[in-house]
Amino acid sequence: MAERYYIGKEHWGAILNTWLEKYTIIAPSSEQGGLYLHEIDSSNLNSLVIDQARTVQPIKNYFLPPIENVLKKLKNSKKPWLFLGVKACDLSALSILDQAYGGDFADPNYQLRREKSLIVSADCNEPFSTCFCSLVGGEPYPVRGFDLNLSRVWEGFVVEVGSLRGKGLLEGFDRALKDVVKEEIEAVEKIRKSTKDKIIKNNKKFSFPDSIKNVISASWESDAYKKYAETCVECGACNHACPTCHCYMLEDTSRKEFTKLRGWDSCQYTGYAVTAGGGTPRPQLYERFRNRYFCKFKYLEENYNQYGCTGCGRCIEACQGKIDMREVISDIAVR
Repeated sequence: MAERYYIGKEHWGAILNTWLEKYTIIAPSSEQGGLYLHEIDSSNLNSLVIDQARTVQPIKNYFLPPIENVLKKLKNSKKPWLFLGVKACDLSALSILDQAYGGDFADPNYQLRREKSLIVSADCNEPFSTCFCSLVGGEPYPVRGFDLNLSRVWEGFVVEVGSLRGKGLLEGFDRALKDVVKEEIEAVEKIRKSTKDKIIKNNKKFSFPDSIKNVISASWESDAYKKYAETCVECGACNHACPTCHCYMLEDTSRKEFTKLRGWDSCQYTGYAVTAGGGTPRPQLYERFRNRYFCKFKYLEENYNQYGCTGCGRCIEACQGKIDMREVISDIAVR
């Protein structure tokens, strides 16, 4: 049985202020009609939004920056990062990044950032119309991968402990932690069901197969890829907005001194996978477009035992060509 407590509104502020003293808190804040990850301090604490939906940018941006000098060794920051309000779609994505940048040849910068960070996740209570986690086997609430998880109930939170480090975040707040009761658990379950029902309703017109992998694996010759690629402008926004995409380019360059820069790449770019002699395995746009679907639902599943899509819907919102991944998969499934 998970270790859970209830924290009332009257105690939450004190806990948050204590965390601010010890950690650099990065959390969703409301800005220009959207939710964006920002460093939170006393000056913008009122803009903090914990339990609505996922942010515009994934937390991948912090662990795997868009561009960095990989020859430069990271210095330990004065305060560790504490990511607050992380949603299940981003947590699931971290599992892939951890495997891609871990193992016998672990990336030292990525590993240091992850080891020095804590994650206090939160249930998603207000999904966007583009969210479709339930179609890819996910839930709108975290089930693993967090140090603490917050579930909004009435004027407070049910907090679930997910790790020893998470339990350490609650040390010194014994008076604030009430043993969770049946009514609070039932309230959490009711809200979670309501959120999932919203997602299912928003996606009722899409027809996803029981095994997306099997359908995608058999779709190599499908005309759907050519059809939907017609409006793709190769901007790479789908890859860069995605919480699991992690392909990169390395560039040796001389500025004041020699540096090796790593920057995000996109499998939708014309130059992606081009060899020194100018050859490419995917010269046509529709072939690069198809590769993204095979990567998300076949290649990554075979390598990391999970889909490379968490249903966050960011690619749908970012696409200049108005391509909706849900429509593509539904179309392929009925052909």
